[in-house]
Amino acid sequence: MKKKYRFILVISLLFPAVLGAGDKRTIPLELFLIIDGSSALKKVQAPVVRWLHEQVVDSILQEGDRLTIWLAAEKGEVIFSDVLKGAGDKARIKRVFQSLPLEGGTANFTGALRDATARVQQSRSMVYTLLISGSTAGGSPSLGGDAVGLLRFTRVEEFSGWRAAVIGLGLTARVQQAAAAYMQGNR
Repeated sequence: MKKKYRFILVISLLFPAVLGAGDKRTIPLELFLIIDGSSALKKVQAPVVRWLHEQVVDSILQEGDRLTIWLAAEKGEVIFSDVLKGAGDKARIKRVFQSLPLEGGTANFTGALRDATARVQQSRSMVYTLLISGSTAGGSPSLGGDAVGLLRFTRVEEFSGWRAAVIGLGLTARVQQAAAAYMQGNR
């Protein structure tokens, strides 16, 4: 019976939004959205924007949440960051998605992921990190060296010509603590 409760605790630490999915959130969310700024995403921009409107703006975000959007082109730069104060802010975010300045070349997600990781560690809110990437021949975002470890806790959903990845940034210490607690209880 103890194992079952520890398993539930581990799941609740990794995925707190899943446990209260049927209820309206009462604590603010900090949503980090990293969008591929390369020509790979330009080919599928319309379905990506439609998905972002429906799944992110209309379904996830609510008043009091903070949204930060990075555009990952040659370097990752923040193109939007604000707290939602009302319905007008949702319309403003949708306009940002409609006018994404997608460039040529390749997307380099490393800078944006590192910046988001630093912000996760400073945040006192529930944090949700979403990466949108155009499909490439290599199949994965352009990451250099040690930045690959940033994608350690990731769930990817594939679409036609693009993918959405939910990334668990800053989870390593909590996962290690939960695993250690679990292992100590099984001795």
